[in-house]
Amino acid sequence: MLFSPALDSICVQETGPICITGMLVLVQDSTHWLQIEPLTSTVQGVTMFRHRTPKGSYECTVSGLRWLCERDVILKYHFRNWEPYNHLLKDMQYTQGGPLLDITMELGELEEVHLPHCVCLGTNPSLRNEMKILHVEEHGVSLEEVHEVTRFHAKILHPKFSLISVILRLLSLNIDVHCDVVLYMAVKRSTVISRLYLLLRNSSQKEAVQEREKDQVSKGFSEFVLSSPNGPLKLNSLFAFKNPHSTSINPEKIQLLPADTTPSCCQMIMRNTGVDIEMELIGEDERTVWKSVVSKDVYSKDSHPTSPNLKMLRPVS
Repeated sequence: MLFSPALDSICVQETGPICITGMLVLVQDSTHWLQIEPLTSTVQGVTMFRHRTPKGSYECTVSGLRWLCERDVILKYHFRNWEPYNHLLKDMQYTQGGPLLDITMELGELEEVHLPHCVCLGTNPSLRNEMKILHVEEHGVSLEEVHEVTRFHAKILHPKFSLISVILRLLSLNIDVHCDVVLYMAVKRSTVISRLYLLLRNSSQKEAVQEREKDQVSKGFSEFVLSSPNGPLKLNSLFAFKNPHSTSINPEKIQLLPADTTPSCCQMIMRNTGVDIEMELIGEDERTVWKSVVSKDVYSKDSHPTSPNLKMLRPVS
């Protein structure tokens, strides 16, 4: 296993200039990545993703995986379940920092790969010293140094693939993380039933929730990817879920759980009275950390028991 030396000095902002000295480099995220959708297929119940790209810099719209290649490449990958490796991570005193990806190169090689992570580094720059790349191979596991870190990605050069992911040394669970909010909703006669999930961004939780909700989606529920919280949230914190038009919310608070835990959810029921669904999450300090609105025009048309679609909603202004 490899371990990085401590950085001599760090000065970090999530926006604006970033400076750093030492071997590990934090750079400001750029916008030169071409976003592309993967070709998908299902093999023995597992969704496989495949990309064929010429020379350039690309980002997969499904996983957030980024890569840079100097010539034509074909890569395929799928998400793997972290569960068989959770005990291993705990024994190593590490925790998940991103999704576990099984990547295979069918043609060519990559100059760089940028693995997605969920850790907010702006509030605690020292966490990047604890980032490593985990490789799971037939003969065991190994750790690789991270070359560069941006807000949502960890970069490695000339990658050799196996099961691979960003991991973080488990110094404390009191860390700030980036999150996503997902809502599953259906209209049943005069009632609107929905379940709200608070997920770590770039983690395996999204796939776990989709697996949990698969039967409900077949019965008419739709998945809505809502706006993200206003900023990073503290891991393991509780947030009160509010909707002025709901008849019940159970439980009334939702907890932001670690990546190796199935995320909790709040179920909300409200009468279908033709009003917008106004939602917010309020922290223990009474501060609103997230707010979003689902228009009545969206849920009245799209949440009936028909073929469900993934809905992307804009943040509330």
